[in-house]
Amino acid sequence: SSRSASPVTTCASLVARSPPLPAYERLQRGLFLSVLLPRCNQTETPDMSGSEDLHVVVQEPQLAPAKAPPTAPSKLPAWLQSRRNKALVATGLLCLLIPAAVVPAVIVSQKKSAQRLANSSSSRAVNQDGTTTLDATTFDDAEPAASNGTIKVPTRTLNKTEPVVRNLTIVPEVPKRFVAIKDGQFDQDCRPLYPTGFNAYELTTLAATGRKGDVDDTFSNAAAMGMTSARTWAHSISELFPFQTSPGEYDENGLKALDYVIDSARRHGIKLVLSFIDNWKYYNGVDQYVDWCGPARTMQLPKDEHGGDTDTRTLPVEQKEYETVRHAVFFREEACKKLYKDNVDFIVNRKNSYNGIVYKNDPTILAWNLINEPRCETWRPENSDCPALVSAWFQEMAEYVKSKDPNHLVTSGSEGFFGQGDPNQGKNPQAWAAQTGQNFVDDNRAMDFAVTHAWPDNWEIPDDQQGGFLREWLNSHLEAAESIGKPLLFEEFGKKLQNPDDAGAISQLRDPVFAATYDAVQSAVGDNRPLLGSMYWKWAAAGFPKGPYGVDLDDSTMRVIKNHANIMHRLVNAIPPRPGCVLPAGPDKELGAWFASASPRAEQRGCVNAPEVSLAYYNLYGPGGTPNATAEELGLSPASVQYATALYTGKVWVYATKADCCRAGGLGAYPRGCTV
Repeated sequence: SSRSASPVTTCASLVARSPPLPAYERLQRGLFLSVLLPRCNQTETPDMSGSEDLHVVVQEPQLAPAKAPPTAPSKLPAWLQSRRNKALVATGLLCLLIPAAVVPAVIVSQKKSAQRLANSSSSRAVNQDGTTTLDATTFDDAEPAASNGTIKVPTRTLNKTEPVVRNLTIVPEVPKRFVAIKDGQFDQDCRPLYPTGFNAYELTTLAATGRKGDVDDTFSNAAAMGMTSARTWAHSISELFPFQTSPGEYDENGLKALDYVIDSARRHGIKLVLSFIDNWKYYNGVDQYVDWCGPARTMQLPKDEHGGDTDTRTLPVEQKEYETVRHAVFFREEACKKLYKDNVDFIVNRKNSYNGIVYKNDPTILAWNLINEPRCETWRPENSDCPALVSAWFQEMAEYVKSKDPNHLVTSGSEGFFGQGDPNQGKNPQAWAAQTGQNFVDDNRAMDFAVTHAWPDNWEIPDDQQGGFLREWLNSHLEAAESIGKPLLFEEFGKKLQNPDDAGAISQLRDPVFAATYDAVQSAVGDNRPLLGSMYWKWAAAGFPKGPYGVDLDDSTMRVIKNHANIMHRLVNAIPPRPGCVLPAGPDKELGAWFASASPRAEQRGCVNAPEVSLAYYNLYGPGGTPNATAEELGLSPASVQYATALYTGKVWVYATKADCCRAGGLGAYPRGCTV
């Protein structure tokens, strides 16, 4: 039902509180003047005679327009000749749109940039429950929202369609603020999430060394390209600012750097996967833990002058054997397990010094990695129990983390090698992979989702075989993940270049690897495989050596990444939250079906809520839906059915919250955010 302004409310106060109104090129017609003018006390109208830039276009209605009273048509043309009256018309239109709102039905081409969605009848207004009543709109001439063509939701959301119309029952749901697993995929705000992003372990170093602006720029640039996730460490890798200086003792300077990274990600709409501990770096890594919780050393650990990953291949044979056996102590000794658990307690209960949010209560965190790429190598006979040790350790720690932080997902952080005797052992890159102590299937049974990493260059896969290897590696892990009922995240992949600044090598060697990987991800999602998304290795952090895997903003690879990120992000925004999360509508509802109400370049930009579109969408395209059902058969408004169809065909986007719709930077409806 429409709600008009109170008679005692002045036009000036209404204009000050007005919801989104796009600024258009010219006053096209006075179709709704007879409805607009009575809404305000004209004597209270502010003087807008000096505002030459406020013009309004009322789109030609696609349906029968509201009829004006008989006296209006004969008076309007002459009346509109006055400059002041033109301003009054514009003000009147503002008043009608209090709390009326304009919802865009289409993403139109630049050639038709002047033709935008506006009121097609005087009935569009904000209802008492805070929602907006949509008008039926024609989408036939609209261009798809996606740069690569129309995006359709994967058939996973369709499941089986019924030939007979069956109105769906709304099953009430309590929306969760945190990412969860539902029906084999990430779920946030009662709809699927397909994270696309990057790895950047240097972020805390940037923040700790006074370069917080570079952290912000990283997330800002990523969001502008459609990326929604990143992976980094919740531990230090440097002796300059170790998070944990000794068992139970922490350095606040290092922790504040992590605080800033998490807060910056939150402000830019980026979800984080955080690792509790690293296998490779010494500081706050497995080897330092063992020095704290294990037996005293009998051989001194060689100091790595370059701060790189621990590489036992360069050690003398005797020390290599010693370090390999000692490394396994981390998974075996109870004192080491306790030290790890104590650190988990500390981290998940830390209160962010920038925003006051306790880590375990922060939805910015997508998931915890228990460890980055564990090793418990079986080539030494003393370590023959490593596969069982690692699998048991994963189960114990997954259960422990969930007991301390039930809000966030937990996963391993492993490359995903197949163990001895596994049917997929032959899919490993080399024979040594089965001796790392990992076993993809057993290690992931207690996880919320599985992950895999791919390093074909490090694994000595020839360049001309890497595309095929990556596809086979991904497919074998999808099959294995499906066998234990777990979805899969492709958590690390990249392409090594001898000269990372060689534009020719970038375009000829790295771009095809990224394109093939993203194509495999998109195909798997479209085919209902339990693939959740991907994160490349790695973002070339400002002020650090680019390295053989780093991707700079001006590399051609970034265009490949951007195209894929936009596809996956727009896919998410083609699916509204489930009806049980948004209906029945009310001002206390956290979620809705939010649409942009103006052109991206408009001066006044806002978003409006139309949750009935969610019910129409799932009646048409959800499990058991009927795609060819009419609005009359469904008992829904024609506009809601049209918007649902436009969503499914990629012609319009929907956001779960007003904050998401209004988010500036690239992930919301407007690059510059909302103004109203």
